[in-house]
Amino acid sequence: MTTIYCVRHGQSEANLAQIMQGSKIDTPLTKLGKQQALAAKAKLATVSFDAVYASPLKRAVQTAKLISSATPTLDDRLVEFDYGTWDGQLLSDLYTQYPTYFDEHRNLLPNSWEVSGGPTYAQVTAKLESFLAEVTKKHPDQTLLVVSHGFTLKLLAALLLDIRNLQNLSEPANASLTKLLVTPATKTLVYYGK
Repeated sequence: MTTIYCVRHGQSEANLAQIMQGSKIDTPLTKLGKQQALAAKAKLATVSFDAVYASPLKRAVQTAKLISSATPTLDDRLVEFDYGTWDGQLLSDLYTQYPTYFDEHRNLLPNSWEVSGGPTYAQVTAKLESFLAEVTKKHPDQTLLVVSHGFTLKLLAALLLDIRNLQNLSEPANASLTKLLVTPATKTLVYYGK
């Protein structure tokens, strides 16, 4: 069984500015974001990682390096969801212009790609399935650190729980922990956004 600790990156400059930040917007961590990453490191102090993986985006790489001294393996499958034309726009503007594409908690709904020009959830989920299959095969009975992004980790949780409707499932908070147990036959979400 492969144990995977997933961490969302710490607060980035775009998070602070309330800007939709997907795969095309690459801002660094704020001072608070660095503190959050160090707090995640403290929570994981008793865990020994056999390998570290991270999205190649700056905010994820910075978080990974603050949590672990190991050099992370960068994997494009862990990059944040591509919000298409919405990337870089103010969240408040998107909520106003496209209210039917967000639920009452302002979570993005599955059909948003039709308007934004981003990929479908199925396309992104296929990449995450590929990543899980590969690291499970490569690291059986090992413990991994995976640093990624809010919406990507939300889709990963939905994949593990076989959730088709993502309404009311919020993204994990910055630098929060999600724990997975994965075998070639089973996938278990132990906790999410802790």
